[in-house]
Amino acid sequence: MSQLSDDFRTAFRHHPAGVALITATVDDVPYGLTISSLASLSIEPVAVSFSLAKESGAAGAVLAASSFVIHMLGEQQDELATNFARPGAPRFTPEQKFRILPTGEPHFIDAPVAFRATLHSSVNVGGSRLIAAEVHEILHGLSEQHLLHQNREYLRISEFLNASTSRQ
Repeated sequence: MSQLSDDFRTAFRHHPAGVALITATVDDVPYGLTISSLASLSIEPVAVSFSLAKESGAAGAVLAASSFVIHMLGEQQDELATNFARPGAPRFTPEQKFRILPTGEPHFIDAPVAFRATLHSSVNVGGSRLIAAEVHEILHGLSEQHLLHQNREYLRISEFLNASTSRQ
């Protein structure tokens, strides 16, 4: 790997990003993966973007699914995010509080916001794939701060807000 690639990876490791979980069902099997690349893309049509580093496993299922759900995770969902980021970790258990939507996708009901979406378009960039997804429905869950990720750790905005308030 080049020095430029190393520096780039380090720069983004220190850039805080929201944590999202994408779920889909393919051939009656639920799939999910954690991402930190979610971004708003368009208001008309309503669309978001994210990247996938590979096209197999859960990422391949998202690409093959007729629709999927993108969950913006809350601060209390760090364990859920970790489980869907690590191979072999527990997924889609009753304790994780998910349901199957009438359209077939798994939905984690405690996520503050979730988007039911379909693939609009995609482009290969190096070893990754940039996805544009059109949002068809917005699902609301628990009202809480969103979970952030920075330098391989989860950050909770509420902890910073509480610390700031207690100093006043």
